[in-house]
Amino acid sequence: MKIKISYRFFSVLSTLLFFSCTLDNIDDENNLPKTDFSSFNYVLATEDSTTPDITRFFSFNLSEIDPEMKYDLIDNNSLFVNSDPSTSSGHNFFKNYIFSMAKDKKGYSSTPGIYRLTLNTDNRMFIDSEIFIGKNNLFPSRKLCIVDDHTGYFYNEDLGQQTIQKFDPTTMMVKETLDLKPYIEAFRPDAEFQDPYGNNLVRTGSLVMDYKEDKLYVSVVFLETANFNLISQSENNFYLAVIDIPTFSFEKIIQYEGAKTVGFFVSENNPTTKDEDGNLYFCSWGWNQFYPHNPSKIFRIKKNETEFDQDWMIDVEALFGPGRVAQSIISYNNKIYLHISEEPYPFDSSEETGTLTGLKMFYYEFDPNHPDEYHLLDIPPSNPASRINVFSIVDDKLFIAVPNSVPGNFNGVYSLDHDGNLKKEMTIDNKYRPTRFYKLGN
Repeated sequence: MKIKISYRFFSVLSTLLFFSCTLDNIDDENNLPKTDFSSFNYVLATEDSTTPDITRFFSFNLSEIDPEMKYDLIDNNSLFVNSDPSTSSGHNFFKNYIFSMAKDKKGYSSTPGIYRLTLNTDNRMFIDSEIFIGKNNLFPSRKLCIVDDHTGYFYNEDLGQQTIQKFDPTTMMVKETLDLKPYIEAFRPDAEFQDPYGNNLVRTGSLVMDYKEDKLYVSVVFLETANFNLISQSENNFYLAVIDIPTFSFEKIIQYEGAKTVGFFVSENNPTTKDEDGNLYFCSWGWNQFYPHNPSKIFRIKKNETEFDQDWMIDVEALFGPGRVAQSIISYNNKIYLHISEEPYPFDSSEETGTLTGLKMFYYEFDPNHPDEYHLLDIPPSNPASRINVFSIVDDKLFIAVPNSVPGNFNGVYSLDHDGNLKKEMTIDNKYRPTRFYKLGN
């Protein structure tokens, strides 16, 4: 017992000394929002290479960054202002706000919610407002969809197991609630909604929540086992509820055969994207927890339609080989960009194991008019990262995070413009893997 106590004491002491020496602004209490975004308006979110559960935000001036220099983001504190508000890096951001869906990252993400982040007058990220989401005894992923300044949607299983909540992203006030359970019961009368312990087996908005043309699309997942997010191997469809946004009313449930999941049951990885023409795309890794994976594929709902396009698909395994997956997706300049594994993805292994074994993820461009053709971007490959959607659109450019924790491999950010010009934007030390790239402003 004495040995254990001594070990804990020195472990805690070492941690405190480390943070006191290098991260003295982590617990900054300045909650005065920044109003002048003429400088330090770019923000890079990173996760520590040793664990995906510590996210740091660094504000900086992009014009001052030399892409050929390798930066230690904390040591170079004259260029980068760091902060750690103990949240994930969110895929939703607009104006001067970033939205995260998980807090308390000293360990595994344990507190769900909607956390609105912004910069303070010291150029450090802090939580300026939040909306409570109940945890219950399980912690499923929850998606967030922001339509405009005053319209957003999220999933709160604790409020109602099959409900969708509407809120105002500007005032952070919660509005109406739509209960989808009666419509799901009518669609599948034999569905089991709870296990013997009262855990929810039918989740809405845990995998997908996105919109186009006044319609909100919300995933409906029928689980076999709640605590492991397992979907029955006999299931072979992915389901979406279609909701009319102006009236906030249910319309129908649609299904896509050949895929049962979209995304990776992670709140911060957004597996959908819209192109400039108005088509909505879905990226399925094929991951199903401990069950065998399904083929990774990209499918869509076309402009002016509310059903899946059965005549269009990017079949990742057919093009790249069995077990290969598309991990991230975005549309830019009416092209589709995917982050695809070079070798079979180790679904039975941890992300760290995939990194240690050298699994590489490459970056590809697809023309939706020719889904069987692709172009390999001249960007170094990255490690796998389930929490990271590597793509962001900033300044009308596509910014591409290249996360690599292995020393010697490139770790940083590239950009691509409308003319197809690739540019290395920044190179950073391998102990901080970039997750997302933002620009904030009024």
